Formats: sequence, structure tokens, C-alpha cells
Amino acid sequence: MNVPKAKYLKYYLLGFTDAEGCFSVSLKKENTARFGWALDPLFQITQHKCNREVLEMFQKELKCGRIIEKSGQPDCLVFLVDNRRQLVEKIIPFFEKYPLLTKCNDFVKFREIITGLENKMHHKKETFIELIKKCYEMNLEGKQRRYKLQEILEDLNKRDPQRL
Repeated sequence: MNVPKAKYLKYYLLGFTDAEGCFSVSLKKENTARFGWALDPLFQITQHKCNREVLEMFQKELKCGRIIEKSGQPDCLVFLVDNRRQLVEKIIPFFEKYPLLTKCNDFVKFREIITGLENKMHHKKETFIELIKKCYEMNLEGKQRRYKLQEILEDLNKRDPQRL
């Protein structure tokens, strides 16, 4: 594989992310969480195992993340960063410095959600709902989500107010 020259590498990774990357925030039902739901941010890039070098370039340049086999697809690998500290210190600054074109809106929402988590917005019901709504503005406006936004809001409203 022809590796881009060092001065172009960041732009190569930027363009590659714009085409193949994904910024997402999963909503997971967790009974131990304050409101019964948890937000789980993730940056990932999936490639066929023959392109492992590209994923290794991301890992080396960004100094974070890990490369794993994609579940159920042994021929695919995933570079992923799900550690919030790494997202805050490595991923967000990189894409602030090298702005995306096609994934710009998803990145902005992603950054807002992570910033909200860092600012403990998930500790109060009203601001937690704001973060959840931002999740539904990402990735084709939540069309691939397991739960409808209305289902989550209804679940939050029936929870014991004593725990909130």
C-alpha cells in the first residue's frame, strides 16, 4: 500500500472518514442507570481485513482506539474509539482541526453530546432528554434506531420520580 506523505496523511484520514467513518451514540436500556438509559458514544471505521493498514494508520496517527474483528463478519475489521476520554482528547480535536464535509452534521451533534456528558447533563432529566433528542438528529435522524424517540420519552416519564 502507498502510504500518503506525512504532510498529507491527516487530510487522507479526514477524507477517508468522510467516506467510511461513523460517529454514533447508542442508547442502551440499563436498569442501573439513573434514568434507565445510558448514552454510549462511538467513532468507528470498518474495512475489509485486507485494508488493515488503513485502520492502523488511524490508530497510529490518532494515538488511540483499537482494531477488532467485526462481529459476525470475520473478513471485516473495525477501528473503534469508545473510550470517552480518548474521544474528548483525540477524536474531537482532530476533526475540529480538520473539518469534515459529508459527516459534518453528525460530528457536530456527536461533539455536543459528548460535551454534554462531560458537563454532566445526563444527571438531570431535562438535560438528559436534550442529549437523547440530539442522538435522534444524527445518522439519518435515527431511522436505524432500535427504539423510537417517543418510546424512550414515555419510558422516562413513567420512571419513579424519587430516583430522578
